[in-house]
Amino acid sequence: MKRHISKSLLMTALITGLCIGGGTAVNAADNLNTFALDEYVVTATRTMKQLQEVPASVSVVTAKDIEERNIMSVPDALEMLPGVYKNQASQGGIALRGFDDSNNILVMIDGIQVNNTYNGDVDWEMLPIDNVERIEVARGAGSSLYGGHAVAGVINIITKGAPKEKGVRVNIASSYGSKDTWKNSALVDIRTSEKLSFGVGYEKRESDGFETGYYKSQAAKDGNGDIVADRPIPTDKDGKYILAKRGKKSWEDENISANIKYDFDESKSLKYTYRHAESSYEYDYPISNVYVNGKPTFSGYVDLGDGKKVGPILNDYYPFGYIGYKEYDTHTLTYNDDDNKIQFNIAYLDMKDHGMNDADDPNTDDPRYNGPGVSYRHPGKTYSVDFQKAWENMGAHSIVAGLNYKKEEFNQSNYWVKNWKNFNTAIEMSKYKNGLMRRDGGDAENIAFFIQDEYKISEPLTMYLGLRYDRYEKSNGLNKEYNSDGSTKVDRAFGSTTYDEISPKVAFDFKADEATNFYASYGHSFTPPTLMYVYRNSSNYVANPDLGPETADTFEIGMKKKLSKNTTTGLSIYHITTDDKVAGANKPGTSKKHYVNLDGEKRYGVEFEIDHDFDTNWSTYLNYAYQRGKVDGGTKDGDILYEVPKHLLHAGVKYNNEKFNALLECQYVSERQDSDSVDDEYGAEDAFFIVNTALNYKLSKGMTLQFGIDNIFDKEFYCDEATPGRTYYAGLRYSF
Repeated sequence: MKRHISKSLLMTALITGLCIGGGTAVNAADNLNTFALDEYVVTATRTMKQLQEVPASVSVVTAKDIEERNIMSVPDALEMLPGVYKNQASQGGIALRGFDDSNNILVMIDGIQVNNTYNGDVDWEMLPIDNVERIEVARGAGSSLYGGHAVAGVINIITKGAPKEKGVRVNIASSYGSKDTWKNSALVDIRTSEKLSFGVGYEKRESDGFETGYYKSQAAKDGNGDIVADRPIPTDKDGKYILAKRGKKSWEDENISANIKYDFDESKSLKYTYRHAESSYEYDYPISNVYVNGKPTFSGYVDLGDGKKVGPILNDYYPFGYIGYKEYDTHTLTYNDDDNKIQFNIAYLDMKDHGMNDADDPNTDDPRYNGPGVSYRHPGKTYSVDFQKAWENMGAHSIVAGLNYKKEEFNQSNYWVKNWKNFNTAIEMSKYKNGLMRRDGGDAENIAFFIQDEYKISEPLTMYLGLRYDRYEKSNGLNKEYNSDGSTKVDRAFGSTTYDEISPKVAFDFKADEATNFYASYGHSFTPPTLMYVYRNSSNYVANPDLGPETADTFEIGMKKKLSKNTTTGLSIYHITTDDKVAGANKPGTSKKHYVNLDGEKRYGVEFEIDHDFDTNWSTYLNYAYQRGKVDGGTKDGDILYEVPKHLLHAGVKYNNEKFNALLECQYVSERQDSDSVDDEYGAEDAFFIVNTALNYKLSKGMTLQFGIDNIFDKEFYCDEATPGRTYYAGLRYSF
């Protein structure tokens, strides 16, 4: 750990030194995270505003950034932004301001929410990356404009459109890297006339060889085992025996998109977009650490001698992991009227499949361990309508207001299946008639109205006053469990519950001079109870239809400043108080748990960023976040939230000329666990310092050769699972 920190401090000192040197004018297009104060953004206020004048901490990632870093996924595109932590394990998600659950981050594609109906999270692997024009990240409470989930902030992914002039634009990219990882994409955008344009896109990402390091350790217990191991069994740092591990994790993500747009005139347009996404993963080639007669075994209790044993080896079937599959269809219809400042969206998200299989009785003589198992399926649907209109420059006021309607449906079914290794396998009816063990379901409906007034009090001072009213109703809940003969064991129906939430926000922007803006804001936000927590039953948890929302209040102050014509900087300080935090607790009178509104939380932090151009070729950036959190009240009053990384440091240096660009960037993340906890093994959340690089060379007009190395120094650490170590990639990008 000390070696990691010392090297991180050394790199920090070097890059900080670069940041404060001299230079020439800022070129926003060449900055690594495009922290350019003259850039325009729309997400933070629902209206187009210059970034310097927005009373919030906002970052932008552009298509140029994504191409130059050969980004693999949306989390990869976000990981170097201020206050963002990305899990470095395979297909890791992100945390924003310490909220490591995307249920507290509102994520949208072209203004349409994509948090799923099951648990409110974001299935990042379902989102395309090469079709992204820009990503706007607005930190802080966003419920006054966007409703639930916008506690840590709002992430809006804006996709590419057709060329402005009549013609065809084609982008093709292919890359291959370590762990047998591929990314291939093709995008075609066509404008056939002044009025009509359309586009199609395809993207596929896959990997077949990620070593997970995932294992379950067991303590020795009294008794005599039925097998004797040939050699000692490895132990973890707590002295528990590591009997077996999961093997390699492979995954595959595929996206297809199509759109057609009709421009009635220069300001009015109607656009339909269709997206289909599929994602799957599986663990393969499990490893047993128990050898008997020279061969690995997955069955039995191991006799340790002296009246002690450990096992069974297949406890909970952890060595075999799961296989998972997701399939989405999304339909969006958008009408824009720029002259009258009107936008109208209708969207339908069909989560056709979403679930996983695990093993029940795998055949350990089979190389792939086929056999019967259990399938957990939880599809869902979301219908939404969103309307907004803006009135600009009404004297000292500019107003935006709108209406929103959303309905979500949740369903879950648990089946016995003949072969757990095949997601589309036949249902096993020998154990349960019809193979069905359990069904859960329910709906949620939300109707909302919002309004925001941008009031220019004086020449330097602007006030933003926003308010949103949400009426949320959950209903049609059901829980059915079946006996093996198909008869009903449990049949429960839940009545409807309605609650109202008012989310105010007030913010002030003070323009001290042409180069300096200060802001202060207060915002109330909330996270509705996820349908999984409300209606889902499992072997360990029961439904709680009375579960209410989490609510949060965020106070923030900040500053944005152009230190010179070639240097920009920003600072934000925030404090978030969360009430009615959802947590698992024992359900009285049962041996199970349920989710309840139990504790409160307090989180606070500081974010700092600076971007600097040395000249037309060289630029650099650095951002740092300090963040902490603790439980406030309930059963764990005063407990530190160790999953919140205390320190986040991102920094980079970039060289760019007409034909060649190179990027060197690094990040330091402090540990996400109690300092007394064991590190450097499965389950640990180790501190890490890693350095990445990316190189791009233009072979000809429109054709670019790409190469990169992640984790150059091959640092070994754990983010719960093992991380992949040093990885390489090479690719080719062609556009015309």
